[in-house]
Amino acid sequence: MQIAQYKSLLDSEGIPYLIDQPLSKIGTYGTGGIASVVAFPKNAAQLKKCICENCEVVGNGSNVLFSDKPFNGVIIVTNRMEEITVCGTTVVAEAGVSLAKVREICELNCLSGLEFTEGIPATVGGATCMNAGCFSKSLSDVIAYVVTDKGVFNNSSCKFAYRSSAFCDRELGIILKVGFLLKPSESDIIEAKREKFKKLRKSSQPHGKSCGSVFLNDGYFAGKLIDQANLKGCKIGGARVSTKHANFIINEGATSSDIYKLINHVKRVVYEVHGIKLKEEIRYIGNFDD
Repeated sequence: MQIAQYKSLLDSEGIPYLIDQPLSKIGTYGTGGIASVVAFPKNAAQLKKCICENCEVVGNGSNVLFSDKPFNGVIIVTNRMEEITVCGTTVVAEAGVSLAKVREICELNCLSGLEFTEGIPATVGGATCMNAGCFSKSLSDVIAYVVTDKGVFNNSSCKFAYRSSAFCDRELGIILKVGFLLKPSESDIIEAKREKFKKLRKSSQPHGKSCGSVFLNDGYFAGKLIDQANLKGCKIGGARVSTKHANFIINEGATSSDIYKLINHVKRVVYEVHGIKLKEEIRYIGNFDD
């Protein structure tokens, strides 16, 4: 579909959008080039209408690195989708709802199971796609089903694994809604659990612009390997390996190219030192070829 046709579609459906939008305003790294169109669907029905051949879907942009080069397609940002419903112990949230909002609703309804997501700056769709988690817990532990543009899929159909799912390559389509199955509990118990995870995260994670963990802990602790390779504080351009947690790369005036080069430098050195090939948790969008 041509950009002019796509704009007409968005206009006819009343879907907000911007033309020639800097992607630095979308991702948490604050870097990136210009996108031809950025669409902001307000509900699942509008998101479904937005899907086209050359599109990428993001929530808060908290786990992505946009290329500095122009993106000649459509970026769909879901964070204006706000619908949440509660039925017994099931909470259903649209893809763009923040995990923080879902946790809040769960706590108000005395439902436990999502406390471990405290501090994860993701939306429901992005977190489900990558099966986000921490402290030996994953989102798939509490997902009952996922609704996409291709249908409804129960947990066992989603191929959840460590930081991955069948949604990463759109095998089951693009996520519209997620149903969580939680457990009744007392509000003070839920709050205590959430505070525990909040303290754990605060004690280990650095400040500054980042995307969170850059590399997977795939049978090893990536941060420890990077630290042992004497890469803490390593800098390329405005991108620096955090001195607090080596699995974080902080933007100190960086371009996406700086961050990308530093990621690859870290991978190369860790392989030379440890013989281990680090795998990225971060998702790349756009062209990073020199």
